Amino acid sequence: MKTTIRNRAAALTIAAVVSVSGIALASGPALAAPAATATSSDVAPQSVHFPTDTGAYADELVRAWGAGNTERVEAFASPEVVETLNEHGAEDAKHWVRTGGDGAAGTIYSTYKNTATGETMSVGVANEEVSNGGEWGAPHGVHKVQFDN
Repeated sequence: MKTTIRNRAAALTIAAVVSVSGIALASGPALAAPAATATSSDVAPQSVHFPTDTGAYADELVRAWGAGNTERVEAFASPEVVETLNEHGAEDAKHWVRTGGDGAAGTIYSTYKNTATGETMSVGVANEEVSNGGEWGAPHGVHKVQFDN
């Protein structure tokens, strides 16, 4: 009887070792392989999020302009505003701070002051257009920009 128990125990031990090593052999290389990295062709294009709050919308335009992100500026502003910003130049564009806001005739004007030059700027956002864009807002909501010394 001792021999039978020993034989069965040995058989179970061998089966367990073979089973564990089989799993290790089958999954070892796959687990050790580096994670796949996404290439530009694997990544889906991301949508631009347009805020539905007019102040945040104006801030996004000013930040994009200050960062030199032409593509984002063109997404947030009308072609006329893009032209005005380009004509003004972006030498001190990183120094704008919002100082207030006011509304008139369906447009919310956010005012900014440049901390480096003292210049002021007014950014007009179409309230209804931006607010009614749904969860993702709407493109080209900034339709007016004006600089004052």
